[in-house]
Amino acid sequence: FTNQNWNINRKMAKTRRSKANTPIANVPKEPLQGEPWKSAFLTATVGLIVTALGVTVGTEENFPWGTENRVSEGKFTVHFNGDGLGNGIQVTINPSSSLDNIILTTCQTLIESYDSIDPTQCLPSNGARLFTHEGLRCFSWMDIEADGRTYIVPQGLNFMFPIGNVGDVIYPKSVQSPIPQKPIRLKQLTMSPRVFSVENFLTTEEMNELIEFNRDRVEPSQIGFTGRKDSSRTSSTAWDANSPTGSAIQKRAFDLVAIQLAEKQGDSVQVLRYENNEWYKPHVDFFDGVAYDNYDPTINNGTNRFVTVFLYLSDVEEGGETVFPLSTTHESYTGEKLVHPNTVEEAGYISDSDAKWVCNASSNALKSKPIAGNAVLFYSQGPDGTLDNYSLHGGCPVRKGTKWSANVWVWNRDKPPLSAAKDGKTAANSIGLHFLNDFEFDIRVHWDNGEGGMVLQNTLASGDTVSFQT
Repeated sequence: FTNQNWNINRKMAKTRRSKANTPIANVPKEPLQGEPWKSAFLTATVGLIVTALGVTVGTEENFPWGTENRVSEGKFTVHFNGDGLGNGIQVTINPSSSLDNIILTTCQTLIESYDSIDPTQCLPSNGARLFTHEGLRCFSWMDIEADGRTYIVPQGLNFMFPIGNVGDVIYPKSVQSPIPQKPIRLKQLTMSPRVFSVENFLTTEEMNELIEFNRDRVEPSQIGFTGRKDSSRTSSTAWDANSPTGSAIQKRAFDLVAIQLAEKQGDSVQVLRYENNEWYKPHVDFFDGVAYDNYDPTINNGTNRFVTVFLYLSDVEEGGETVFPLSTTHESYTGEKLVHPNTVEEAGYISDSDAKWVCNASSNALKSKPIAGNAVLFYSQGPDGTLDNYSLHGGCPVRKGTKWSANVWVWNRDKPPLSAAKDGKTAANSIGLHFLNDFEFDIRVHWDNGEGGMVLQNTLASGDTVSFQT
């Protein structure tokens, strides 16, 4: 740039960055520059070199990321949402061409592996976007670093932090740390599910204020979309929709995941207290069709919980970890059997025996230890909006001390109103099972897994009941 052009472009970039977290519905529909999008669709084929745009499709030969052949200065790569390992598409920085056309053309190539994504979702005028590795939306060439990785997010989807190698660290630029001189730090804990530890997310003052505001408001926790008590969750809960501290923390969590805060796209902050031996059996945070219709984000603009930021408000002397039973790619995993076969096939399912084992100190299941001020971030959906059964997680029993924590849930779209709940109505092919122990001794309920094994589901004391829906 000449000095004059540099100043003009810098001002334009600054103006456009102020819109970086604008929700899709509010993004101005900026016209595409260059060729009409229909023509671009026809030319966006793998292997094609679009010389006017400076775009070439990356291959093992011309862009092995992380090797000595990394692209030279003045180029960057475009990848599909959340892909921190692939080669992507190599692009030459060219301020004289349209960034919108880069988004359109690369998106059309990158979505070929995703049947649920329509080509029109690649139109920038419809809401397709480009993000940096650290979660900043790119509005101009000024937002892109040479030799950097960028990520296409088609319209209707949300940015997710890329999955690279276990142990990789990201310093998100979409959020401001509340602690001076200590930036918020993400560390990838496993490949699947998509789980990151989060450091420096809360101050001591914020944790104390959140606990004190809700200490006398907690009631027995419930499960499900409309809320019901269940023996699988024995903690206490308070919904914080009013305190200034709770509101500030919720806003920070939305900023962290690069989504603008919207009341209808999040639940109130859920503050939790776990006393000795209290737990939450492993489950998924997303809902299924038993809760409400239109739960699938890949169909008909469906909506569900997209990402969870689980906050640790206190240290715990022993126990209380957040466990992910279906992870087999974390650093401590040695190949042992953690759960029964086919557990992942039914969302949210795990046997009682497996749930207890993964929380056992001898198990090498992925466990996130409660550290006051930190958090764990995990996604309930894949990069294309598919619900992720591998996001099964739970709160291990507290063995010593008291655990204070909180959930911040972010939905991929506006959440459904409670009036949309089915209120216990089930699909025609559902089976409801209700067990009552009217003996004077304990009984055990097992499931025949079809492989000759009897899997323990629950132990019922005299007079206890348990229900299953499948």
